[in-house]
Amino acid sequence: MQASKIIVMESLIWSLGMAVTIYFSWNISLGISNKVIGSGITMFWIFWVLGGSAWFGFGVLSGFLVFVQIALIVFIFYVSFEMWRKGKIIDNYKKNIKKITNQNINLNISNISDNEIRFIENGKDHRKLLLKTLDQANKTIVIFSGWLSDYSVNEEFKKKIKICLDRGVNIFIAWGYKNFNDNTENILHHKAGNRNLAELKEWSILNKTKGTLQILYFANHTKILICDTNYIVLGSFNWLGSGGGHNFEERSYIISNKTFINKELLNILNNLNNSDKTISRKKILEEYLQKDQRSN
Repeated sequence: MQASKIIVMESLIWSLGMAVTIYFSWNISLGISNKVIGSGITMFWIFWVLGGSAWFGFGVLSGFLVFVQIALIVFIFYVSFEMWRKGKIIDNYKKNIKKITNQNINLNISNISDNEIRFIENGKDHRKLLLKTLDQANKTIVIFSGWLSDYSVNEEFKKKIKICLDRGVNIFIAWGYKNFNDNTENILHHKAGNRNLAELKEWSILNKTKGTLQILYFANHTKILICDTNYIVLGSFNWLGSGGGHNFEERSYIISNKTFINKELLNILNNLNNSDKTISRKKILEEYLQKDQRSN
């Protein structure tokens, strides 16, 4: 009985050593590929449990303890590998997001935690997110888009914008990239989208909506979507130019860090040209900050 207890205790100690070495081999920077060293150490411990320990002058396990240790090795390998894989994905996100032309991203990326970054990769999901933003926003929506057309600024878009304005959401839209493909069909869709925006602006003024619609035209190729302080989306998708039905590759990053969003939103509002505003920039900022304080 005493001998059995000793064997079990020794097995537990070895099991702890196996778990620790497998975990650290996958998740600690050693100057060697974690994939290589992690897989190597995992295979070594399987070899050890299946009898390889005898090659080093140690005893060989048998019976139930063999299955317990093999199961432990497989479990720790899986957990460690998944942590490593997710870490690589996050690192890749952060490297790619730095390529986006946004000074605040480069200054604040180290303060944004891994669980505050997500991404979307196709036009359909971008369109869904835009419509979801129009449905959920309570205070502020910012949309920057190089191009504009009635593929995006269509009847569905107009309806949701009107509902937003009625419930008191301030909406800021900026667009105006010059060098788009100016064939006849594109020009027609562009003009139709522009008319739809103008109609929304006029409707907002005539109905004295709680929220304000600010539309600015200037040359830019920025693609930004902001929903309150809930999230900001930075990437390649032209929010007002596409209805999401094309097959082009699109990628955008959704950041939910409130500190970063506040900085970016206030920076945008401070730099917008206010010559065509129905209310002053000072009033816009005051209203935004007051609502943000009340919500917190």
